Amino acid sequence: MGMYLRAIRVVALVLCAWLLPSAAAMAATAPGDRATIPPACHAYSSESVDVAGAGALEWSCGDDGWRDGQPVTWLRFSGWDAQSPPTSFASRITGFNGISIAAIDGAGAVRERDYSMDDARPIVAGAVFTLPLPAASADTTAYLVRIERPHSVTIASDARLSSDPQLVAGSLSAIIVLVLALGMLLTPLLFDINFYLVLRERFVLLHAAMVLAMIFYVLFSEGLITFFVSLPVAVLALLGPLCWPLGTGAAAFFMNAFLEREMLPRRMRRLISLAGWWIMLVPGFCALKFDFSQPFDNRLYFIAFAPVIPLYGVAIIMALMRGSRAARFLAAAWLPIVIAGIERILRGMGAYSGHSPIDQYLVIAMALEVIIIALGVADRFLAVRRERDQAIGEAQLLSEISERDVLTGLLNRRALQDRFDGLRRDGFVNIALFDLDRFKEINDRFGHQTGDKVLRAAAGALMGDSDSRVFRIGGEEFLVLFRGAHAQNRAEAARQAIAPRVASEVPGLDRIVTASVGMIEMSFDTMPDTSFADLYSRADRLLYEAKESGRNRMVSERLRVFRRRKGDRRKEAA
Repeated sequence: MGMYLRAIRVVALVLCAWLLPSAAAMAATAPGDRATIPPACHAYSSESVDVAGAGALEWSCGDDGWRDGQPVTWLRFSGWDAQSPPTSFASRITGFNGISIAAIDGAGAVRERDYSMDDARPIVAGAVFTLPLPAASADTTAYLVRIERPHSVTIASDARLSSDPQLVAGSLSAIIVLVLALGMLLTPLLFDINFYLVLRERFVLLHAAMVLAMIFYVLFSEGLITFFVSLPVAVLALLGPLCWPLGTGAAAFFMNAFLEREMLPRRMRRLISLAGWWIMLVPGFCALKFDFSQPFDNRLYFIAFAPVIPLYGVAIIMALMRGSRAARFLAAAWLPIVIAGIERILRGMGAYSGHSPIDQYLVIAMALEVIIIALGVADRFLAVRRERDQAIGEAQLLSEISERDVLTGLLNRRALQDRFDGLRRDGFVNIALFDLDRFKEINDRFGHQTGDKVLRAAAGALMGDSDSRVFRIGGEEFLVLFRGAHAQNRAEAARQAIAPRVASEVPGLDRIVTASVGMIEMSFDTMPDTSFADLYSRADRLLYEAKESGRNRMVSERLRVFRRRKGDRRKEAA
């Protein structure tokens, strides 16, 4: 984690060192006493109307009545300072087919210039493009701007004339906000990568996808990418609007994965998933700005969000009412961004015009959103990890219970088979198979409760030191693995310890409880490939011999099969 934090600091410092001096230089060249000029009037027409016929249009000279999807949008600018006439037309980046700008002189002369989208130039660190105006003369009274096939109403409502286009993009403080927001967005992304490497949870990847969408939104829609690379306006007009539905759609899938499973009904989760696909597909399609979709794509782009925002809110409220801890982070993180997003939707649909300080608030809300959600991801990460550790612990406990003999507490045959190869590698190569003599008679005469006491006492007698491992194979049969020297003597001592141990712990018996043993002794290198089943079968035959010989004794065998030296094998191969 420390390595990632250091990387974050380095990235943030590099960004600030690179971007802020450039921003300051731009601000220094922007005279503060020159204002931008908004359109005085606007109108709409078919494509057949040119500058000569613009006077007959129905002009609206207020800050309302903006309409999108029109074949041609007209703007009229007037009323600038004659000592400082405007030189550039600038507006929010979006798609259009062409723009014609005409300078209207007092005597009626018209000087017109036509531009395509390829002629537009983005302003550094601003979601704004610019075009040069026809040169103004001393008696120029107005500029007419004809925008053909605009894909967004904001290209008209946010349009400005200025002698310095950078003023349209924003102030130094706005640029600094963008730079700092970008740095804040990078931090949770690196956290997500780190979290996913530790705990492979789907919601971490989905949050990373949201963060990436927001980073690209700031870069393309807010124009910060122009600090790094020069891109055509057509590319910026496509990628900026496309990032928002992709991020909003990813938010739906993130919500489903992030909220605790029991906090939302299945039907609500399905609705949220459908909403995610709807947002990515419908506004995503509109963001592509095809020629045939120009009459409706801007309005549909924003209207498509209308049913999704309240659905997200209802889902969060439902989860909060059910006590969801994750929903608290979602509510705190998404409320500011929803408010700023609604304002952007209203302005994008032409409800009012002009640049708004809330553009900066949206970027700040996005940065706060990813940081708050990152904290929620960390909290959820810890909760999931606790749940997983608890599940692993329970599984290990169940596994251990399944490998334990309930009566004696010894490991059972299953545990022995699973551990045998590892124990043999640790030196436990001597096998002694114990069987209590005439145990069935004890059960028949004294009952199974007494028989159980005898088994527990025998198990206690067999428990030795760290160089022996005891298992209950089944019934009255035990297997002990020995390592080290004098294994046969230790096994015999354990066998003889059974009788006094049973006598002291199980009073009332009319007999001495003895045991028979079949034992195999091996050196560490003996029969390395022999299976447990083969060795157990051999020890069982020796035990049978002890039983046949009169019981209460040990029959042992020492295996003397050794590995050949490598040199001998090479000689044979030669």
